[in-house]
Amino acid sequence: MSGFLLGTLVAGIPVGLHAEPNSLPPNVSENSPQQKVTSPQTIPPAAPAQKTGSESSKKPSSTTTKPQIPATDPVNLVLNLKQRRVVVYKGDKVIAKYPVAIGKKGWETPIGEWQVMEKVENPGWTNFKTGEVMKPGKANPLGVRWIGFWTDGENVIGFHGTPNIKSIGTAASHGCVRMHNRDVTALYPLVKVGTTVKVVEQ
Repeated sequence: MSGFLLGTLVAGIPVGLHAEPNSLPPNVSENSPQQKVTSPQTIPPAAPAQKTGSESSKKPSSTTTKPQIPATDPVNLVLNLKQRRVVVYKGDKVIAKYPVAIGKKGWETPIGEWQVMEKVENPGWTNFKTGEVMKPGKANPLGVRWIGFWTDGENVIGFHGTPNIKSIGTAASHGCVRMHNRDVTALYPLVKVGTTVKVVEQ
């Protein structure tokens, strides 16, 4: 599944995420009110999973209230949905551009101005239906980095890596923004909690 998510983060592993058929899953998060971070040495039993992605009755909305975080970072991101590209600005100067995959029809990545809320290095993933735990790594559906920037209080959308590189440049997710692992790794240190993320149609 690649789209919006929510679950419990257990030892860096978000519980409650699952893959859509013939695809790869989406996002994870760190330190959001609905999630719990525990010691990497201990993986407790999975908490009751919440609906995410195709099983959720809610779709991304551009009217969701954005987090109240002071926008003091000179770096800002502009995600162009038509071009399938995220551009990184420092002030008025473009410092990087990366190709991405965006939300598919009916699960469009929400347009608007948001802010980075959370960052996770080497996220893990727990299958919603089977309870199977996938450890962090390049084969993980979430790739090697997660940068969350949108929430409705129940689901989360963000940038993340993906082993499904053929989806880059297409509308393939449930709202999330897939990136090459190398690109999301390069983007990760450029942003911080509070960095503005502007999503535009074109």
